[in-house]
Amino acid sequence: MPEELKRAQACALRYLSYRDRSEFEVSARLSQKEFAQNTIQETIDWLTGLGYLNDERFALAWSRSRVSTKKFGEYRLRQELSAKGLKSEIIEQALRIVYSESNEWDLAQACAQKKLSHLKGIDPKAKSRRLAQFLQRKGFASETVYKTVKKLISNETDHELFPG
Repeated sequence: MPEELKRAQACALRYLSYRDRSEFEVSARLSQKEFAQNTIQETIDWLTGLGYLNDERFALAWSRSRVSTKKFGEYRLRQELSAKGLKSEIIEQALRIVYSESNEWDLAQACAQKKLSHLKGIDPKAKSRRLAQFLQRKGFASETVYKTVKKLISNETDHELFPG
């Protein structure tokens, strides 16, 4: 086995030891380290053959992690997966699975509730605007953002008018 291939494989294994990666990420890392393109492809094929690289598994694990820890909406997650160099079929499959397990509406409500606790004492219009912008940055669809803000702000206003 040529010396360059051994070095590329060792570099890729070290890179994968921190967390699971997409083929695109590993390929980009090896390119950055200035390995030849045929060496990179051989390394990718070797890692895939060993089961260390699997874009479907990576997409699903990454998606589940981002939804459970960051409460991301579908748009934001799709953007992140695309930036990881994944094919659109793999992205759509992962999103379908993840959002069948977690309801996006419930995620948006949980995010908004948490954010609302930091927006105490702000006038309702400003609070609505900030909450909507926050949910949009999290990647929720406009309809979900609108319904969530409308529901939570009207509930909160009712509680302020009629406490207890």
